[in-house]
Amino acid sequence: MNQEESKSVQRLIQAGICNQAEVDQSRRDAAAFSSPEFSRKIRRAGDVLGAIGEPNRIKILLLLSKKEMCVCHLESALGMSQPTISHHLGVLERAELLHRRKKEKWVFYKLTDSPVTDLLRSLVL
Repeated sequence: MNQEESKSVQRLIQAGICNQAEVDQSRRDAAAFSSPEFSRKIRRAGDVLGAIGEPNRIKILLLLSKKEMCVCHLESALGMSQPTISHHLGVLERAELLHRRKKEKWVFYKLTDSPVTDLLRSLVL
């Protein structure tokens, strides 16, 4: 915390708006979030949220929450081109939200076990 922020916080404490113990606890909590373990978890959360932050990817996830599908099924269901579907699937796969299974020339996708599906369902359905 820089000196200016410290003065501001001290004024709020003196005015009775903030409590010193709560300020100290908030600093300890923030320091814990800076640990390597939390930093990895926070980056992972950012990756997942970024991956689901596009409406077409949300639609893909909702469709895949019902059953395993190949690109051609998603293409037909969403009226999108194969390259576009494949791009979105790649983003979701890199975020570890999908598993792929190859059967001859076809690639089938299904959701990984993730709380993201439940979150999307609760927000959308």
